Amino acid sequence: MRTSCLFIVFFFSIFLHAQVGIGTTSPTEELDVNGDLRVRGLSNGSGMTTPVSVLPDGTLVTTFTSNTAPGTKFVGFLASDIALDTDFGFKDIVLSTELIDVLGEYNNTTGRYSPIVTGYYKISMDFDIGDYSSDTDDLDILIGLWDFTANQWVLRRTFKHRDNNNSGMTAGRNESYGISNYLQLQVGHSYGFRIFSDYASFVTRDAKLKFQNSGSTGTSLSTSFSVEKVL
Repeated sequence: MRTSCLFIVFFFSIFLHAQVGIGTTSPTEELDVNGDLRVRGLSNGSGMTTPVSVLPDGTLVTTFTSNTAPGTKFVGFLASDIALDTDFGFKDIVLSTELIDVLGEYNNTTGRYSPIVTGYYKISMDFDIGDYSSDTDDLDILIGLWDFTANQWVLRRTFKHRDNNNSGMTAGRNESYGISNYLQLQVGHSYGFRIFSDYASFVTRDAKLKFQNSGSTGTSLSTSFSVEKVL
């Protein structure tokens, strides 16, 4: 009987005031929680926390509960150097060392990324070019994301690289570059990262896309690519 009475009071409180307070007697919104909130439907078995997003109908989701939710989908690294020894030649960049692949959209054998849903994504590329021994001649680099289904670039950047070592530094010092952009990826399409090199005919072809940086202070992975869904 006591439970029924409490429910009736609670019901009429909602009806009369259109605001519910949990842990407070003075709610300022339709639902005002003074304390922590737990939504069991958003739990996941990964042992990791993840951002919460809102669907158009107001439903709360995470990357673990909805394929459409924004968030980092993939982060991968090179496992070894890629030799840029072919003039006017494409090299596919296969990121065989995966750090994150939430939905299993990246094939680390073929280097193809196939999104499960169409959406707007942020593509980030952080990479090192090294072992280029010419101090005077530029190396033209074209790098970006290729749509294998449409057979065209969807993201590309061109830049010049030179081994501009200062006196006393080791030849072939790595140079770091960072590129990011936003674009729409389509479900049913297959994408992959590619790099293209253009040398002068008289220049030694010895540049490499480096997987790590090494020095007296230690060694670290230096080339990584990531895909983040934003909408």
